[in-house]
This record gives sequence, C-alpha cells and structure tokens, in this order.
Amino acid sequence: MSEPWAHRFLLSPAYRVPATGFGFVLFGAGATLISLTAFPMIYLMPLRKRHKEKLTRFVISTIFMSYVRLLRGLCLLTYEFRNSAQLKEMNQLIVANHPSLLDVVFLIAITGDASCIVKGALWKNPFTAMPVRSANYISNTDTQLFSRCVDLLNAGGSLIVFPEGTRSHPEELLKFHRGLSNIALSSIQKITPVLISCNPPTLMKNQHWYDISNEPPHFIIDVLPVISTDHYMADGQLQSAAARQLNRDLEFYFNRLTGRLVGQIENGVN
Repeated sequence: MSEPWAHRFLLSPAYRVPATGFGFVLFGAGATLISLTAFPMIYLMPLRKRHKEKLTRFVISTIFMSYVRLLRGLCLLTYEFRNSAQLKEMNQLIVANHPSLLDVVFLIAITGDASCIVKGALWKNPFTAMPVRSANYISNTDTQLFSRCVDLLNAGGSLIVFPEGTRSHPEELLKFHRGLSNIALSSIQKITPVLISCNPPTLMKNQHWYDISNEPPHFIIDVLPVISTDHYMADGQLQSAAARQLNRDLEFYFNRLTGRLVGQIENGVN
C-alpha cells in the first residue's frame, strides 16, 4: 500500500510545486557558490587560454549534468538521449529547437566542450560574467557576433545555436534568424540538428515555474543526421540568396519534425 501512496504523493502538486521551487533555488545558489569559488580558481591557474576555456566548459557541463540527474532523482522529470555521442565530436554547428527553459542545460551537459550564444545580460552579471568569459561563450549583443561564430567554427570548435533566439510558442510555426544560415555557409558548411521534445510541455515561454503538469515531463534529446549545406552555394549562388533558402528549409525541417506541418508535403532539407 505504501508504494501507490508514495507514487501519488510524488505526482501531486503538494510535492512537485515546492520541489520545483527548491530546484530553482538550488540552481541559483549553486551557480553563485561555484562562481565565487571554482571559476576564480580556474582563472588564476597558470594555464593557456584554450586550456582554461576547456576546463571551464568541462566544469559547467559536469554541473549541468549533475543538475538534470538531481531533477530526475527528485521525480521532477525524466529524459532520454538519442545518438548523443555525436555531440561529443568537435567542429560542429549544433542547431536545436527551443521548447523549454532547460534545453540549454541539457545540450551543454551532453556536449562537454562547446561554445554557445548566450544572453548579453550574463556578461554584466557579477556571478556569471567570469564563467561565460572563461568558457568563451558568445554574447548575443556582441557587435562581432557573426565573425566570432565563424572564427570559432573555422578553428575547429563547436557551437550551440538556438536559431529562434527565444523559447518556442507551442501553437506557432518556428521562425529562425537568418544569421544561423550565414554562419553555416561561411564556415564548416554542415549542421548537426538536434530535436528537443518535452511532454507534457513545461517551462515554456510565458509559463510560470509553478504551473506544473499532472505528471513529470519527459525530455527527449534526439541528435539527427548531419545536414550538408555546401550545395546551397553551388553554381555561383549569392550567399544572401543561399542563406534565405537554407533558412526556409531549416524552418520547414524543424516545423515538420515538431508536428507543426502535419499533412504537408516534405521539401527542402531532408
């Protein structure tokens, strides 16, 4: 009798709302503590810039993986990774949809050594400025955003991009910023797509943290086959036109995979 009762309790708002709040508080407090201890120590180490960058990313990745495992242990969510070993390889432009607040946590946890485009506010926050700089993350307000992304990829690094720029609205078609397509065409000319799903939807855009579903959300992080983009520049095609076409095809690709184009005929990227 105790097991059914315990199961019902773990699914109840009486447990899950305060446990979710605890998860947010723990993330904030832990991030603050580590920002005041581990990252200053890394900064002071007599290491080359690339070694500090790699170590910082490893620490962040380890913390994020520990965090999602903790959330799973608290019965607040479940998750599965598909083909995730692909994300451990270097020199990738990793492109993902963005249904939930936890998407970036999952991707950084899996990749281990990748840069990503982050909000400019993190560079001004005293508790996050040091780790994002040390990890060589790229601010979305950086005037050299495009060139920094291209240089990073051409130097053999990996970059995580959420081309929507913000979390998806569940009832709207995905719209991508064209900068992603220009970055791909100007650098390694291939894209590693990642499809993220969360069911039931949680921590969506404009959704309160305490607005919980009737059961823990299940996240699927599905790494899909690499998309080559070199043919978009064939036959002397102007990059501006190629970028527009690639952007349209990527939007169609992700909209179809997320079920937003049910019944339509596939075209473009496949």
